[in-house]
Amino acid sequence: MNIKSKQEKLWRSVLANENGISLIMFLAIVSLLAVLALGALQSANLNILSSDSHKKIKRAFYSAEVGLDLAVDAIITEFENLSSYTQSADYDGADGDGFISRTFNNYTVSYKVTNPSGKFVYQTVSGNNLINHYAHTYKIEAKSVSTKDGSKNDLKETVRILETPLVQFFIFYGGSGNAADLEILPGPTLNSWGRIHSNGDIYVGTNNYFNLRNYDESGIISPHAMTATGSIYLKRKNNGSTYSGDHVVVKTASTGTSFTPTTIFTGDITKDNEESEEARFGNYVLVNEDILTATNKTAFNRGGFYETRAGDPDASNIDGIKIVGTGGVGDGITITVSQPSANTDVTSLLATNPPSISEGVASTTVDSPPIYESTSAFTDNREDRAVSFTDIDLNLLEQWYVEYLSNQSLSLKSASDSDGGGGILVYASRSANASSANDSDPMQAIRLVKSVTPQLLDETTVASDNAIYVQGDFNTVSTRGVALIGDAVNILSNNWSDPGGCNSASNTTYNAAFFGGNVPTPEGGGTYSGGLENYPRMHEKWSGKTAYINGSFINLWSSSQATGSWSYGCPVYTAPTRTWGWDVNFQNPSYWPPFIPSIFSVERVGQIE
Repeated sequence: MNIKSKQEKLWRSVLANENGISLIMFLAIVSLLAVLALGALQSANLNILSSDSHKKIKRAFYSAEVGLDLAVDAIITEFENLSSYTQSADYDGADGDGFISRTFNNYTVSYKVTNPSGKFVYQTVSGNNLINHYAHTYKIEAKSVSTKDGSKNDLKETVRILETPLVQFFIFYGGSGNAADLEILPGPTLNSWGRIHSNGDIYVGTNNYFNLRNYDESGIISPHAMTATGSIYLKRKNNGSTYSGDHVVVKTASTGTSFTPTTIFTGDITKDNEESEEARFGNYVLVNEDILTATNKTAFNRGGFYETRAGDPDASNIDGIKIVGTGGVGDGITITVSQPSANTDVTSLLATNPPSISEGVASTTVDSPPIYESTSAFTDNREDRAVSFTDIDLNLLEQWYVEYLSNQSLSLKSASDSDGGGGILVYASRSANASSANDSDPMQAIRLVKSVTPQLLDETTVASDNAIYVQGDFNTVSTRGVALIGDAVNILSNNWSDPGGCNSASNTTYNAAFFGGNVPTPEGGGTYSGGLENYPRMHEKWSGKTAYINGSFINLWSSSQATGSWSYGCPVYTAPTRTWGWDVNFQNPSYWPPFIPSIFSVERVGQIE
């Protein structure tokens, strides 16, 4: 029998045996299980490797996201320091390739910022209103590399930084905590228009009417809204007394120049009834909104940002004039201008009467000094102190400056700026230095006066660490965009003459954005702040007279120099009829004064492939 026959006989024997069949099946199953087990082990190992790789990729990706966040934070920080960010290669710490590197959670995170285009005007919708901004576009490349295993990721994204000048608001209370609360409790009826925002609570009420509408005195349509980071209460903050809601009325339409349709306040608006009340007002009244952060007062101290920029604006379309120190003109006060070169001293040229336009030239159409002193000019009965002023006639000062430049074959930088947005920055202070408390008698302050006409030659910002007083009609002829920034803002009528002292006022108009402080009502009660209705402080008997103000009321800090508490009646003041609203010209960016305090926000435009 050959071998093949023997094998066939053996298999027949096995197959004939039941136990043999079972053995074969068992061996086959064991072999199959072994194969499956081996496959499962291999699959599990691949899954473990894949999971670990996925985790590394995710960590690298999130670390690169940190790079994007670091870049955005650096850009915003620079803007909030009042300087425009350019690109990361311009900053210390940047590598030779333009990247700035940081170590984060065992990763080296790097970012590179480029600014491919200049700023441009950009509109967004805020509630029911369009709002204008300057938009700055940046491209960000972020890289992350693990210091442990070398895993890495790259991201590229475009972001848009929105710069919103605060002159886009009629009322903006941008402090923090108790100081952010806005109180609107006027006696006579107050018709107003424009956006209102508080970083705290709003206390609103009146025995007459407070009407928030969407058109100015000329019938020009204006955006309007009332928003609060906290709640809106129909009561006084200082003593909790309540008001009838039907005296607080909001026009709930974006068009039309009649005060309809309207919605009245029927009670407090808080987080508890937020949804229903906001809907009832058509989203013109909003609570529980985001905090909006702006410049603090240190920027206006001696030696701070605004004094530095007045000496050298570092901008192609802005001129600067700096007036600092105490004492007589030509003695203690120093006056410098930014052209023909930064911080050019012109003190001696302005010390003469009439002032000179250059050394050895005494003839000019400016026939009186634009800057002079008034020592202990009058007693501010709210402060209970006499006040010494550096008096500035802005009209004459700007006329003189234009002639001074012309004598040297120069002109205002903004003269060739077809897009607007330029102007003149004036910094004025009577403080000896940044640490001056200005708490002695007399109080040192800046006063804006007029000798000829209330006219300016360009958009203008006047900034000071001291209190500012504005005497007489201001910026009413060929109106320009103007910002007045000080420790507190005071208004004096056309009828004012030193030493004043609750004398009778006369109708007076002021066209300007006011940036100043107040003395806030203490949390839980105490002396009333005076509210919005006394935010521009008054010192005359205004009864039966009208104070017209077109502009903005911006409160970013508590006053640190003019700290006297509000008090009504003579010898301080009596109230005028108030026609106060937002200057609708501020919708036009060419009307914006230079270096306006702003708020900043970020839009992520999208990733770059």
